[in-house]
Amino acid sequence: MSVHASPRGSQHALVVKMWVLTGIVAIADFIFGATFVSFMQAQGLSASVVGALLSITAITSIFFEAPSGAWGDRFGHKRLVVLGLVLWGTGLIVFACSNSAWIFAFAITLWGAGLASYSGAATSLLINTLNSDGLGHHGSSAVRGAEVVRWSAAAAGAVIVGLTAWAMSTALSIIVAGALLILAALWVAIGWPESPRHEQMSMRRNLVAGTRFLAGPRGRPLVVFSILASVDLAIVILTWQPIVLEIVEIPDEMLGFSLLCLTVATALGAAATRWLNRVPREWTLAGTLTLLNLSLVLVGSGSAGAIIGLLGAEFFLGVALTTLSIWGQQIFPDTIRATATSLVGTVCGLTIAVTHAGMGALWDGVGLQPAVAVVAWSLAALVVFVAVITWSIRRFRPAKSTFTPGERTR
Repeated sequence: MSVHASPRGSQHALVVKMWVLTGIVAIADFIFGATFVSFMQAQGLSASVVGALLSITAITSIFFEAPSGAWGDRFGHKRLVVLGLVLWGTGLIVFACSNSAWIFAFAITLWGAGLASYSGAATSLLINTLNSDGLGHHGSSAVRGAEVVRWSAAAAGAVIVGLTAWAMSTALSIIVAGALLILAALWVAIGWPESPRHEQMSMRRNLVAGTRFLAGPRGRPLVVFSILASVDLAIVILTWQPIVLEIVEIPDEMLGFSLLCLTVATALGAAATRWLNRVPREWTLAGTLTLLNLSLVLVGSGSAGAIIGLLGAEFFLGVALTTLSIWGQQIFPDTIRATATSLVGTVCGLTIAVTHAGMGALWDGVGLQPAVAVVAWSLAALVVFVAVITWSIRRFRPAKSTFTPGERTR
């Protein structure tokens, strides 16, 4: 049956497929995410080396993220989803078999390339297909639902890690996660439709149009807040496991349960965005990121403070990341949707890579708690500064209308 034969029924099925895929990927990602830093440290790598290796994602962002988005906009997003999942899954399997910094570097390169290719491709496929059938008004709820599923499935992945920690080695669990991604790629290749293509635009034109859009008045605020959120995300990714192990002092076997609690908090944050629709995106993000950083400051106040701080940070991360995702899909034109998403992903990837490297060095230099406190206070001040600048600009310049979901570029 053609994907356009019964728009409402077929596109409802596509939304469900999107949510299922999001759940599968989240489970695999968080099986890996629950253990990858501690696994690298168990192989004898220092915090600075771990941070430097994770900064390899900057290279993959430059060479894969933006070009892959432009390729997907021109030739179709389904192929991009399949390629990304295969590379990502293969990278995790190689990672699990690594025992030296060089092999880890190769595995992280595959992982980063796959993640960069997959990032935003499935969402672009869904939103563009909805828009082509006149159902673009369902886009925001579909994206919000995907974010809630993402973090809820991540909690399920944490449960799996917790239940299997005593029976399955860390390496084997990472291999299972990689195999799950490769199976998901096979399902997409066989059972998913292709989104509308825009072959009349070259990849170069897509990249230029996407860059101009993001550098313009509609795109700039999104990029700025994406950078700020990425710094916080990088800090949480790099430090939550050591915080739980060293400050809260729980055993390694409880990492899965810890991640369960944190991801449930993030899922609740994602769901909470449905009550923030009437609040301007900039103010939602300014308030959320300020509270997120103040939560991280609590990490230095002992075991109870670390627990409250991490749970608060994860909740506000859920609000911030979901708000950014919905915002982007609301304003990106169909013809450059994946390109714009990938360009933002490139900026975020570079930000995360630089933050990992810098935070790793700061951690080695002054210790975990002082490093988190210094960065959190600095970011809170920066967010307030950005909020004041944004308010000043809006006060003296009338706001422009936003894109409708299906608007095209010229």
